[in-house]
Amino acid sequence: MKTIETFKVKNRIKSSSLTSGFIFLLFFAVTVLPVSASGIEASRELSAGTVYAGETFTVTVNIKAAQYIEAPTLDENLPAGWDVTVIENNGATFQNSETFKASTLEWIWVENLQAGGKKTVEYRVTVPSNTEPGNFTISGNVSAYSISAVPVTGASEIIVTYPSPEAEFSATPLSGNVSLAVQFTDLSTNNPDSWQWDLNGNGSIDSTDKNPTWIYETPGTYTVTLTASNSTYGNDTETKTGFITVTEEASSSEGSSSRSSGSSGGGGGGGGGSPESSRNVELKEVANEQVFKGIHTCYTFQGETNEIVSIEFDPKKNFGKTTTIVEMLKNTSSIVEEPAPGTVYKNLNIWVGNSGFSSSDNLENARINFRVNGTWLSENRISETTMTLYRYSDDTWNALPTNLTGEDQNYFYFSSETPGFSPFAIAGPEKDTQVIEITPIRNKENNIMSTGETSKEDEENLASDNEKTDEDSPGAGISFAAAGLLASYAALKKKKIK
Repeated sequence: MKTIETFKVKNRIKSSSLTSGFIFLLFFAVTVLPVSASGIEASRELSAGTVYAGETFTVTVNIKAAQYIEAPTLDENLPAGWDVTVIENNGATFQNSETFKASTLEWIWVENLQAGGKKTVEYRVTVPSNTEPGNFTISGNVSAYSISAVPVTGASEIIVTYPSPEAEFSATPLSGNVSLAVQFTDLSTNNPDSWQWDLNGNGSIDSTDKNPTWIYETPGTYTVTLTASNSTYGNDTETKTGFITVTEEASSSEGSSSRSSGSSGGGGGGGGGSPESSRNVELKEVANEQVFKGIHTCYTFQGETNEIVSIEFDPKKNFGKTTTIVEMLKNTSSIVEEPAPGTVYKNLNIWVGNSGFSSSDNLENARINFRVNGTWLSENRISETTMTLYRYSDDTWNALPTNLTGEDQNYFYFSSETPGFSPFAIAGPEKDTQVIEITPIRNKENNIMSTGETSKEDEENLASDNEKTDEDSPGAGISFAAAGLLASYAALKKKKIK
């Protein structure tokens, strides 16, 4: 019986010990150990996951307590330089902790948060306009008194990109007679890196230049379409219906052939189809030739004030009737950004065919033959061997290989190789501005000639110089002897006067 009672007592003691241990562990977990991090959580929402540089988006962070917590805190880390405007603090004290923690935003609540309680923070972010495209991350954590920080979950990645181009363009002139040369200018925004132009409304691509020139040979109204593209960010298309108007050329003394325009003295007016300002055109001369593959093509000009003698090349394709326009200008072309280097003899424009006609796929061995007035060379003290033809392309003046080919009574003739046709300038080097100083005769000799008197030292020096000169040149000795006689005569005459 005693054995049974002893066993029961032992079991009671063992059970009591287990209960006490469990109570102790529970007490220790609640009072000694920090509250589990699972007692608070936060999630982030973004109004947009992809934005353009310079745009804004909104961030919302929702905080929820699973138990009673004291002084909850939210930290948010953003890329450096991104601007933040707080929309909703929900009672928190907000501060930008950039001074001690780079690009960190911090919200601190003084009051406690009951179990099941919630807090919401909302702020607006502006991405700097100079931000390079890429993927960026917003990170953060939420914590409380005696609770370790836990990461904010939810959305965190922001993709910064550039908008697709917005196509736009202008042109000048918008109307004129046949053989109308129109200069198109790309005005597209958002960094396009390629262009496709349909310049006559037929649905095919006529040029891939950024700013092409197109010559309209047939009367009519033309629709123009530009597709501006960026290889990374997309493209955009702009169409202008009835944008260019071309009319029949009225009969006039200027005519449309090179002969008639040349014989008329070249009249003024580049409004007959050139992007050049009409006020700047001294002479416009037009020539037409049939262009066929394998047949050498040569345009000749006869205008009295046209310094272009001929333009020639070897076509690689059949083009049929093709127009060439030469404009001799009064000043630097209005479609270039700076004057040509050196001393400019003539500024001019040359347009052959339509935009892109002079590419290496269409022709080769292109050459411009021109002349320079010999009187101009003499007046400017420029040697004919230094004359150069410059071509304006890719926003700069480029010197072309130029050779002197001949001369006559009035002109020197030259020939230059060219990779294309555009504004040109015929120029020589800068004028020589050096001043040549004529050194006067030595003072000793001047004294002799001006006063007729010599000091003993002067006579010794003169004799020494005469001896040296005699050794070098007999003629020089005679000159100095004559000078000595003149000096003696002057001295005797002066004594007599006294």
